[in-house]
Amino acid sequence: MNRTLFIVTFGLYLTAGILYLLQLIFTRASLAKFAVRFTFISWLLETVLLVLLFIKNGYPFLIDSFSSYALSAWVAAAVFLLLNLKYRFALVGAMILPLISVFYLLAWFSSENYEAGRAIMHSPWGSVHIIFSFLAFAIFAVSFVLGILFIIEEFQLKYKVSPKLFLRLPSLDSVEQIHAKALTVGFVLLTGGIVTGAAWAKSVTGFYFFEDARQLWSIIAWLIYALFLQARIAAGWRGRRGILLSLLGFVVIVFTFLGVRHN
Repeated sequence: MNRTLFIVTFGLYLTAGILYLLQLIFTRASLAKFAVRFTFISWLLETVLLVLLFIKNGYPFLIDSFSSYALSAWVAAAVFLLLNLKYRFALVGAMILPLISVFYLLAWFSSENYEAGRAIMHSPWGSVHIIFSFLAFAIFAVSFVLGILFIIEEFQLKYKVSPKLFLRLPSLDSVEQIHAKALTVGFVLLTGGIVTGAAWAKSVTGFYFFEDARQLWSIIAWLIYALFLQARIAAGWRGRRGILLSLLGFVVIVFTFLGVRHN
């Protein structure tokens, strides 16, 4: 691990988040411009960090929780930068940049090693499964922020609360549409993670599913998100009900990643 590069990128992401918060308080457009520049520079440096990790680790690339959470931070930053090209809302930056910093803290303090201890960690399916899983985690984290933003904006409109930091939000419908698209992408990635995880288990244990708590909770999260998408498409669920269901799904995802270990 390149410790110096890691600390520099973490510091830049943290600085960008602070600048977005200051922009909301003082409503100065220049602060948001500096914030997105800091975010982009940090994302580029993190790209270099991941390339160096790939060169160092070879295949498989994601061999521990450090590299996995670093990848999640990179993906979340990339999604935010793409959204910012079109929508340019500072409140999302003020929420997503701290989230990226949390990914960095998880990378720094988490010590899970995927190659240690058990034969199941040495299947060729392992890297594919881990990539799908942490990509899904990053996209679901972004959708969670968008869901919280929707709840805040809906509250603002319902009770006619109009503080300065909410005046420049995109429309409620835009937030809901972006949230749904992010969840759809996350759901596809989570499906890939579960399928490759089953293939991983089969290649080592001879069974697609076995008594593994993380596998069980991943399926529970998948069912919650599947219910959200089914209700949205078939039953026409829009707005608060669907958002709250998706937030529950993210709680299960966080519990699966942080509170559950492979048996």
